[in-house]
Amino acid sequence: MDVIKYESEEKIRIDKFLKQELSISREKVKKLIEENKISVNERKVEPSYILKKNDVIKIYAFEGWKDENIIKPEKGEIDIVYEDDDIIVINKPSGIITHPTPKIKSGTLLNYLIYHTKLSNIGAPYRMGVVHRLDKETSGVIVFAKNDFSYWSLIEQFKNRTIKKEYYAIVEGKFPEKKKIVEFKVSPDKENPTKKKVHFLKGKNALTEIEVEKYMDDLTLLKIKPITGRTHQIRLTLSYLGYPVLGDEKYGRKKTEFINRLALHSYSLNLIHPKTKQNVEFCVPLPEDFKKILTKFNEEEKWKI
Repeated sequence: MDVIKYESEEKIRIDKFLKQELSISREKVKKLIEENKISVNERKVEPSYILKKNDVIKIYAFEGWKDENIIKPEKGEIDIVYEDDDIIVINKPSGIITHPTPKIKSGTLLNYLIYHTKLSNIGAPYRMGVVHRLDKETSGVIVFAKNDFSYWSLIEQFKNRTIKKEYYAIVEGKFPEKKKIVEFKVSPDKENPTKKKVHFLKGKNALTEIEVEKYMDDLTLLKIKPITGRTHQIRLTLSYLGYPVLGDEKYGRKKTEFINRLALHSYSLNLIHPKTKQNVEFCVPLPEDFKKILTKFNEEEKWKI
């Protein structure tokens, strides 16, 4: 049996979603549902069922799909911040996606991790042990679950918003307020399904705390605390306010002279350890491309965060 936790806010039929996720036909999905080999939240559903965020899909073994969708371990460099029998915390570099997809099955952080260690099988084949994600160009701290107990503990913490995250972003423009809390609703952009859009009357609440860390001519280094965990929340929020993240092609402008990727870094992650129940915090330093921008505008001072 394999388990997939639906983490998106996008409304999509289960047969369409599993067609993409399992790389099989919708007719095959419908047949599996009819044969009681697929359930959602322990209940039988129709192929037209609209998935909701945090739905748990269980897929009971069937011949063929496992071999077609197997994710292979790959030897690759991983920067381990912390590891024990329950969790592994990684400093993810920019330029690598968190986990495989039906179209990209190699060269991901997950491929490298399952070469190094065993992860929870929940979410297999593409999201083994994955409890949250970072965008491809976003660098920084990310945690994975090594067993099912830890998986559900971390998922519950994310759901209850008890996990605290801090990011650093370099944005275009001089951000006007030293500290600001921004709240609005977001929903999928109908014109571009890979993007999100700001709304005020419909969608999911997005709550973000923003604090100015340093001004650098017409750039600003911001410390950001996403209180909710919406897809592209930080990027969309800053773009909507008129201060897009440097190098954000999706919500801002193309790459700049300062950096050749999205200037967004996951700096710290604070959570309750699933087994010890102790509060633990993991921090990673700013990457070199961030430091180069900071020293460019303040050559005599060595920036340390």
